[in-house]
Amino acid sequence: RVLLIERTAYVGGTTALSGATTWVPNSLHAHKVNPNDTPEAARAFLDGVVGNHAPSALREAFLASGPDAIATLEAKSHVHFRPYPHHPDYEQHIEGATTCGRALEPLPFDGRVLGKALALIRPPIPEFTIFGGMMVDRTDIGHLLNLTKKAASFKHAFKILSLYAMDRLRGSARGSRLVMGNALIGRLLKSLLDNKVDLLLETAVQTLLTDHERVTGLFAKQGTVTRTLSAQKGVVLAAGGF
Repeated sequence: RVLLIERTAYVGGTTALSGATTWVPNSLHAHKVNPNDTPEAARAFLDGVVGNHAPSALREAFLASGPDAIATLEAKSHVHFRPYPHHPDYEQHIEGATTCGRALEPLPFDGRVLGKALALIRPPIPEFTIFGGMMVDRTDIGHLLNLTKKAASFKHAFKILSLYAMDRLRGSARGSRLVMGNALIGRLLKSLLDNKVDLLLETAVQTLLTDHERVTGLFAKQGTVTRTLSAQKGVVLAAGGF
């Protein structure tokens, strides 16, 4: 059994506000845009960027487990990614840098399948929306700019604009089509709901409970009520931002 505790009334933290680009070299998607990338090149790049700021064992674990993590998410949850044909590593002067294949973006997600739970996702920042609530990503922007020039762009733009118009006619304050960080959180939330994971919102973790250095639970405060929550397998803290 899993319990998800959120400090605010929303799920997703700052990830919901981000572009949600996930940097994992040599994933199952990499060959689609960069078949020549290798673990050795990714290792050289990380060694050059990180240096002695972190143990090399952490990088080795990341390179070894990252592709499996992406594959597991795609096989066992609603989370799905796509690679961009052009998304360079930020430090292009470092040995092993590539121009594509390592940066993954979550696929757009139809928030309507969440029903009332859509309201649990933190609204996107205004810079990621147009017309007061319609989310757009890089692919959408390209099609919107070319809607009068290419048939495929017109079709794409018509589809997303029509959906947003329907959302507004239904009285929704935001669009139901989620992209970037909202899409990743929406996909994760749908996966949690399908697996009947309990959610505890507007609850602050105050301190961890330990027994001989082993974490056994935590104290959490919800409003004026403090609760003791036990954990048989462990506690995962996700408090580092995106």
